[in-house]
Amino acid sequence: MSLVTVEACAAYDLDGVRQRIHGLLAPFGGMRRFVRPGMRVLVKPNLVSASDWERAITTHPSLVRAVVDLVQEAGGDVVIGDSPGGPIQDPPPVWRRGGMVDIAEQTGARLALFESVTWERLNGDDYFVASPFSEVDLVINVPKLKTHMLTLYTGAIKNLFGAVPGTRKRQLHLRAPGVPDFSRILVDLLDLTRPALTIMDGVWGQEGDGPGARGTPHHYGCLLASPDPVALDAVLVQAMGYRVRDVLHVVQASERGLGTADLEAIQIQGDRRALDFGSLNLPRAYFFLRVPSWISAPLRQAIRIRPALDEAACAGCGRCVEVCPPEIITAGHPPRFDLDRCIACFCCAEICPQGAISMHRNWVARLAGVGI
Repeated sequence: MSLVTVEACAAYDLDGVRQRIHGLLAPFGGMRRFVRPGMRVLVKPNLVSASDWERAITTHPSLVRAVVDLVQEAGGDVVIGDSPGGPIQDPPPVWRRGGMVDIAEQTGARLALFESVTWERLNGDDYFVASPFSEVDLVINVPKLKTHMLTLYTGAIKNLFGAVPGTRKRQLHLRAPGVPDFSRILVDLLDLTRPALTIMDGVWGQEGDGPGARGTPHHYGCLLASPDPVALDAVLVQAMGYRVRDVLHVVQASERGLGTADLEAIQIQGDRRALDFGSLNLPRAYFFLRVPSWISAPLRQAIRIRPALDEAACAGCGRCVEVCPPEIITAGHPPRFDLDRCIACFCCAEICPQGAISMHRNWVARLAGVGI
């Protein structure tokens, strides 16, 4: 059986976080079960955008620092890396705002700019994965517990989308506008990166229209760990109130043999009460996003869930322009959207630092009962 460990954790004080990670890893034999002296270890947090920690968008630096400390105590050489959406900047603003610069200065860990890539081909598709993944001996995945407007939930598997550098993510969104195809891409990236350990930041996460600035911070009060990212995601999907089968990338990863999503085959050890999240505001599973893209495209065109800009909240930063896969946004204050070519990928809403972009329903969507 796959083992997932859970600890209650109310706050981000470093000593408390470090103690709870010790507890999470003890059933596996501790960090030394994974890291041997001299190993090069990539710690991969969720650093999707530069934002304040209180908004619960990025992995909290206390958790990253605790993981780095434990890896170094086991003799590992640490690299911290992720790729936010949009063009690659050197250094990425999220490094300082997210606390990664401080961690590097305090511990001697290196920060990896996901600029160079390694070409990979899997299941007939080409992928350009950040080179640090192939240059290290071990990957530790440190995601953030959040809802997601497109995939419903973002956690261990979805965090690995950050292995694709910068604007190369746009190519994958264009290749797979529907959830089934995009889920397959996420599973391919799990297959290509194969993290040895996942430690989930679930102290503060998001509900509602996550995973960006429109998401609502929620105190989940827990940390989880597992060598099986699929099992960890399955446990959290159920705890949040979804059926596991609703989150397609978790199901597909299990079907590919990359872990288990069968809750009866997963052992949960630790404080199970920490998984009692109560009622949450969750995104809905839109039926037209759940069918193959060649079928769903006409439906998406008719239903037309499209970006809606709050011009008063817009700062004119241009981040939406940088991440838009079909390049239908023209820079300005406010920016202009060519909605006829929109693929409803939600990237602009996810990346907007002001939370100024929401998703608008036309009358067909409202009549069909499709809501956000």
